[in-house]
Amino acid sequence: MSRIGWTRRGLLASGVTLSAAYIARAADPVTITYSDWHLAEPVWGRSLAEAFAEFETQNPGIKIRPEPVAYGQRDVRYSTAFRAGRGPDVFSLDSNPVKQFVREGWLMDLAPLMAKEGGVSAWTADFYEPTMQVVGEKGGVFGIPKTYVPIVLFYNKPMLAAVGVNSAPETWAQFGEAARKLTRASQPGGPIDQWGTTMVLGQGGFDLRFPVVLRGFGGDILTSDYTRSRLDEPAAREAFNFVVNLINDDKAMPPGVLQVDANAARQLLATKRIGMAFEAAWAYPIVAEMNKELDAWNTLQVAPVPMKDRSAKHIRSTLNMKSLHINPKTQQAEAAWKLVRFLTDRQRSEKWYVDNNLLSPRRSVNAEFPKIQASAAAKLMAQELEHSAFMPLIPQWPEINETFRQSVHAAVTRAKKPEQALADAHKQVETILQRKT
Repeated sequence: MSRIGWTRRGLLASGVTLSAAYIARAADPVTITYSDWHLAEPVWGRSLAEAFAEFETQNPGIKIRPEPVAYGQRDVRYSTAFRAGRGPDVFSLDSNPVKQFVREGWLMDLAPLMAKEGGVSAWTADFYEPTMQVVGEKGGVFGIPKTYVPIVLFYNKPMLAAVGVNSAPETWAQFGEAARKLTRASQPGGPIDQWGTTMVLGQGGFDLRFPVVLRGFGGDILTSDYTRSRLDEPAAREAFNFVVNLINDDKAMPPGVLQVDANAARQLLATKRIGMAFEAAWAYPIVAEMNKELDAWNTLQVAPVPMKDRSAKHIRSTLNMKSLHINPKTQQAEAAWKLVRFLTDRQRSEKWYVDNNLLSPRRSVNAEFPKIQASAAAKLMAQELEHSAFMPLIPQWPEINETFRQSVHAAVTRAKKPEQALADAHKQVETILQRKT
């Protein structure tokens, strides 16, 4: 073989090798990170893993790398990463921090992407208006709602029936009476090991659950425009005293109630140590997983938050919304947008209900999905969306919420009289609101 022939063959072989390498590189899948506190939860974790597998099958050029984050550490972890120009490509938030994240520039405006797909109005028309108010700011759309639920009263129907309570409490007077009846020894002559209810007074979940008592009495923490405290109103004092008395005087809540977070409250419900709790739709699959012998789907029933006056028309509960967002610094914007669209489409909304019992932010899903319409509990919770509102969507809210929570602790531990604890909280909240952010 001549040297020239060898060279040509060598070049051809080399060229083929280089072309194959180039093609392989071009075909390498894009990897996007997805961060969510629900990734670490058994029920939600399975549901999300199934959705990711389906997405990757439909989009073979995209791979998802899950990044679990603890709920209590989420905002700090994200803010630290975003300030450093990093952070996940796609991530979840609940409603409270969204406005602050928008102001910090940590959320991508999705309106230009929607404009290419029929326009913002058409794209968002099916979503409940309050959900779009959370993610909307100055003409932009900074996230897509994923799930949407109110807080309602969960109660163990057989436990209530056993003490002569044959229907859900409709008023706070009825609620208090039921709680006192439920507080007893499960075995004759034994110690008290069953209680009426619990409040979530730990940090995880307080902001969604305790305010339903204030609202049920006709009060609230802030005015509707978020400019002043309402903790000096008679309704707030009545609600505050009602809870403190239920703990300290009636002893209708388990010992250690000050440390009870949302998950601990669900554990108490699952083990039949309490008969009532304020929860959202997600409690069904979580409690069922905690105690399969409970038969949670049939044993637990739901009802609206009690009211002082059952005929009153004011807001009585709180809303929780989970939304998906894209990091404006992402290098994979197209792939991230595909994932967000997929996880918030109608089919996935139905999946989140089937897997996690969560209502959709899409009106059509809640009104038309047969499995929602076939469930009395789901239909009730969908109706309660109209009687609920988000907690204040302002940067000061976390500090205000913690100030109020500490006032409850001060009253329960008797460090302060309830009237003084609430009055001090009112003054502190007013000071926080007057402070420039």
